[in-house]
Amino acid sequence: MKNKFTLSLSLAILIAAFLLAGINQAQAVGDAYFPQDTTVALDVGNMTIEGGSDADSVVATNNNITLTISADQTFVLLSSGKKRLSNNGGYSFECSSTQSRIQITSSTTKTVVISPTSETCESAGTVSGSSSSSGGGGSTITVSTPTPTPMSTPASTVATPTPTPSSIMISTSKPIPASLGFISLAAVSLKDGDVISASGSSDPDIYIPNVHGYKRLFLNPAIFNFYGHLGGFGKVKKTTSTVRDTLVTSGLFRNCETNDPKVYGVEVTGEDTGKLHWVNTTGAQAVADDPNFFKKVFCINTKEFSWYPQGAAYTSVNQIPDYTRKNMPSTVVSTAKQYKVYGASELNVRATASTAAALLGKIPEGQVIESLGTSGLWHKIKYQNKDAWVHGSYLKAL
Repeated sequence: MKNKFTLSLSLAILIAAFLLAGINQAQAVGDAYFPQDTTVALDVGNMTIEGGSDADSVVATNNNITLTISADQTFVLLSSGKKRLSNNGGYSFECSSTQSRIQITSSTTKTVVISPTSETCESAGTVSGSSSSSGGGGSTITVSTPTPTPMSTPASTVATPTPTPSSIMISTSKPIPASLGFISLAAVSLKDGDVISASGSSDPDIYIPNVHGYKRLFLNPAIFNFYGHLGGFGKVKKTTSTVRDTLVTSGLFRNCETNDPKVYGVEVTGEDTGKLHWVNTTGAQAVADDPNFFKKVFCINTKEFSWYPQGAAYTSVNQIPDYTRKNMPSTVVSTAKQYKVYGASELNVRATASTAAALLGKIPEGQVIESLGTSGLWHKIKYQNKDAWVHGSYLKAL
């Protein structure tokens, strides 16, 4: 999930090497691409590399951050401590009441050293960047991954042979946010880290968007509970179906908690179930098949990664199925057993065994219910003298 991870320096640097490790890197983005906000710890305090930042390389020491940037790339660094963002490139930085911010762009390839100072800036708008920078101190950790020389690799590595031209299928049918009118999260009244659901929609599922206009679905309520820092169901922001549909759904994930460089695609096998498939192709080929491939990848944690069973690897981006929920036929298994609502302040009651079904009401945590039968993970109950359904992820057997 595009969720914000606050990382130590070492993990922050590793996560930035976002493309598949040990392979020919895709040319659409630099080797140091940050899919989401990433925290880097310096001696003067924590700095945040803004999600969507892109550079050829980023090197961090205890005192500064050195980046090499090319045309069409943008790198943004934020300081919630409002540190002065001195740099050797003459770039100005902005100072507001809450943070300082510097944006680095260039029409040519160049190297810029950002050296935050211990001094804070005033909230007076734009501040000129310093032409000097301090030297590095402590150990240096490099984000950039040089493009490897093609060679034979063991079967256990991420790399795979580049397909021959005759086997390449170029996808031209994949929707992109821009084609649906997406400009920025701010333009649709959202911000990075929002968790959303469309009010009054036939699809009340919960999603989280990224800065590129893609969104991921929480396929199962149990998955949503793996991310307690999101605040639970009570923090879900209600939006319109139009805004939701402006964001394109993606089922591409990477376990950022373990810094696994592999990208996985989700195959939805049921209404609340799915299977992970490693996308076993080179970064260059992935971008050839889908130029927006890496913009669609969401970070997930180990709990979610382990929740999915794994299927055979995909050998092409074009094998990845659309990430949409399946409405499965209901086969009800009769049973009569008491359960207590557990793990949710309120449990949704649905007209049918589907999160897309009409919401009939809510049952408070701690209340005891009687399950009359099951259909997959759903339990049939009586609610206001009518047949209704609740999800078993929030029921504890008595």
